[in-house]
Amino acid sequence: MLELRLQRKEPLPTLQRISLPILAVGLALATSSIYVFIAGGDLLSVYYYLMTWPFENLPEILVTAAPLILLAFSVSIAFRARFWNLGPHGQFIVGGLIAAYLGVQLKYLPPALLIPIICVMSWLGGAFICLISWWLKVYRNQDEILTTLLIWSAILQICAGLLTGPMRSPYTTYPQSEEIGANAKLPILIPGTRLHLGVVVPFLMLAVLWILMNRTVLRDWIIAATAPRVASLEGLSIPKIYFWVSFLSGGVAGLAGACEVMGILYYMTPFVGPNYGLVALAIAMLGGLDPIGATVAGLFFSVLINGANAMSWNTGVPSFLSDLIQAQTLILFLVVGVFSTYKVVIRWKKTPPKLEKRVAPVPPKLNPSNQRTFRPPRKWLTVLIGLVAMITASALASPFTAGTPFERMVSSVIGMTLIAATPIVFASFGEMLTEKTGVINLGILGIMIAGAGWGFMAAFFSNNIWMGILAAALIGALFGLLHAFLVVSLGNQQHIAGIAVTFYAMNLTYFIHRVLIGSPLVEPTVPTTPILRLGPLADLPFIGPLFSQSPYVYFGIYLLPMILAFILTRTRWGLLLRAVGENPRAADASLVRVHATRYIATMIGGALMAIGGAYYSLIDLRSFNLNVGGEWSWIAMALVVLGNWEPLWIWAACIFFGFLNALQAWLVTTVIQIPYQFFQSIPYLLTVALSAILGKKARPPKAILQAYMRE
Repeated sequence: MLELRLQRKEPLPTLQRISLPILAVGLALATSSIYVFIAGGDLLSVYYYLMTWPFENLPEILVTAAPLILLAFSVSIAFRARFWNLGPHGQFIVGGLIAAYLGVQLKYLPPALLIPIICVMSWLGGAFICLISWWLKVYRNQDEILTTLLIWSAILQICAGLLTGPMRSPYTTYPQSEEIGANAKLPILIPGTRLHLGVVVPFLMLAVLWILMNRTVLRDWIIAATAPRVASLEGLSIPKIYFWVSFLSGGVAGLAGACEVMGILYYMTPFVGPNYGLVALAIAMLGGLDPIGATVAGLFFSVLINGANAMSWNTGVPSFLSDLIQAQTLILFLVVGVFSTYKVVIRWKKTPPKLEKRVAPVPPKLNPSNQRTFRPPRKWLTVLIGLVAMITASALASPFTAGTPFERMVSSVIGMTLIAATPIVFASFGEMLTEKTGVINLGILGIMIAGAGWGFMAAFFSNNIWMGILAAALIGALFGLLHAFLVVSLGNQQHIAGIAVTFYAMNLTYFIHRVLIGSPLVEPTVPTTPILRLGPLADLPFIGPLFSQSPYVYFGIYLLPMILAFILTRTRWGLLLRAVGENPRAADASLVRVHATRYIATMIGGALMAIGGAYYSLIDLRSFNLNVGGEWSWIAMALVVLGNWEPLWIWAACIFFGFLNALQAWLVTTVIQIPYQFFQSIPYLLTVALSAILGKKARPPKAILQAYMRE
C-alpha cells in the first residue's frame, strides 16, 4: 500500500518561502500549455500576447488590478484573524449599488463633498453586510463560511431585482442603473486612458493596512484571534476583535465596489465583477495574506486577465485560459506550500496480515449479521404512511376536484417542487456524505457546474442521456479526489481548498465547452428524457405529479434518501464513516483506514454533487452555458446543517426549499408582476434566518474541519 506522510520540519528561510508562490506561478504557466494544444492554438503566439500586450497598455493593468487588490485586502484582513469571510463579492456589490444610487440622487453636490460621501457610505454598506455574519457567528454560533456565501448569493439576486425594477434606468430596457452624475465620477489621471483616481486607493489602503497591522493594537488582536481560548484567558474580547475585523474587511470590499462604479462603469449592472470574489481569494492566498504580497499578486493576475483578452482576440483560444491559469496557480500553491512546514515522505507500506480480522468489532445493534429481518426506521415508516394517506385522500376526492383551477394550481406547484428539489437532494446528500467523515467540500459549486457541463457534452456527442449522467459522476468523483488530496493527504485548510476546486472545476468546464461546442447563437440541446408515468397514480388529482416524472426525479427524491439512510445506519461502512467523522484518532487506533474512508466518501460525494448539477443541463434546461448547474449549491450546503446531518431531515429540508422555489415561480408568473429575482433571494435569506434560529441545535460531526495526520 502506497503511503504519503507529512513530517513537520523547521520552517523554510524567508527567501525560500517567498519563492514558493513564484514556483506555483511558473508551474501553472507551464502546465497550461496543455490547454493551448487542446484548443489548437499556437503556443508561442498565445504566450506572446498573454504576457506582452498588458505591458504595452500599462494603465489597463492598474485599472483591472485596483478592485482585485482591494478585495484581496478584504480577504486577507479577515483570514488572518481566522474569520472566514468568503462573501467579499457580495459586499463589493452593495458598495457599487450605494455608489450608483447616491451618484444619481446627490449628483448636484460638489465633487469634493459627493465623492467622500459615496466612499464612506459604500464602506459602511459593505461593513454592515459583513457584520451580519459577525453577529450570527458570535451570538448564534453560525459558521461564517456558510452565512457569507448565502448572503452573497442573496445579494446577487437582490441586485438583479433592483436593476430590473426600481433602480433601472428609464433610458434603456437593459437591467442597469441610471448613469451617475459628472460630479460623482472619479477624475481621469491620464487623458485618453481609463486610468482614474480610484487606482490610487489600493496603494493608499496598503499604507494604512501596513500601519494598522504592524504599529497598532490591531496586530495583537489579530494574533490573539487565532487562539481564542488563550485570548479569552488574557482578558481579550474575541467578539470585539471579530467586530473590527469584519468592519474593516467588509468596508474595504464595499469601497472597492464604489471605486469600480465611480471610476469605470458609471452605472451598476447585475454582472459587475464576475468571479471577483474567487479571484480575490486566489490573490490573497498567493500573497500570503500579506497586503504587500496581495498587491504584487493582484498586479500579476491583472496581467493575466488583460493578456488573456488580447490572446483570445488574436489567436482564437478561449479567454477562460486566464481563469484556468489563476485557478491552477492557487491549487499548485496549496500543493507546494506544504513544503514550507512539512517534509513529504512517500513509501510503500505492507498491509498487516489478516487486517480484516483485527478491525474493531461492530456493536451488535449495527452489525448486519445480527439483523435477521430489516425493520424500516420509524421516521421513514411515518413518511410512507403519510404518502399512502395522501393517495387515498386524493383518490376519494377525484370525482369532486379533478380539473378545477385549485387542483391545477396545487398540481403545478407539486410538480415544480419535485423538479426544483431533485438537484438539491443529490448535492445535499453528496455534501452530507463528505461531512460525515469530517471534511467540508466548498468545491460543491464548481463540481455541480462541472457535472452540468461535462454531462451535457457527453450526452450531446453520444446522443445518450445515460452517458451524460455517467460522465457527470466520473468528473465529480475526480474533482472529489482532487479535494481529498488537498485536504486529507496534504492537510490544507478545507475552506480554501474547496474554493480552489470550485475555481478550477468551473473554468476547466467552460474552457472545454467553448473548445468543443463553441459559442453558437442558439445553444444546442440534448434529447428530451421521457416522462415515466406510474399507471393510474399519475392521474390522481393534486398529487398526480408525484408519479409522473423522469427517472432522474424518482431516483433522487424517492430512492437515494432511503439507500443512504440504510447505508449509514445499517451497514458496517456507515458505522466506520461516522466513526471517522466523530473521532478519527480512535478509529485509527481500531485499525480503520481514516484517510481511505475520507477519500471514498469525498469522491462519492463529488459524484452525487455532479449528478445534481447535470440535472439542469440534461433534464431541466437541456443545454449548458455559463453558471448552469451551480444555482443552488450553497443552499444545498446549508440544508445539510439545517437537517442536522440526518438523511430524513435533509430530504425534508430539500423538499421544503424546492416548494419555496416552486411557489415563488408560480407567484411571479401568475399573480405578482415584480422582478422575480426578489423571490429568488428568499430561499437564501430564509436559510440564513432558519440557521440563526436553529443553529445552536445543530450537532455536526465532532471532527469536522479537523485534518488528521498519523504520528
